[in-house]
Amino acid sequence: MMEDKVIMNTCLTLTKNTCDILMHGAIEASTPNIKSLFETQLTKYLEVQGEIFKEMEKSGMYKMENVPESKIKKTCEKHQPTC
Repeated sequence: MMEDKVIMNTCLTLTKNTCDILMHGAIEASTPNIKSLFETQLTKYLEVQGEIFKEMEKSGMYKMENVPESKIKKTCEKHQPTC
């Protein structure tokens, strides 16, 4: 199980890094065609990243905790006073 978690974490990290590179490629693209190519690939990799995350969460490898509403509100107010 631990080896599976390491492999899945590695896949998730690599996929996130690929998304970052593709996003920057889209931002800095010199032509609309190149921008479109990067955006298309970014969308595909974001879907893959989501699938990896869902599998990890389902398998108990990636646990999310519920954040109290008060913490969400406090953070929102800190960064955007009109929340």
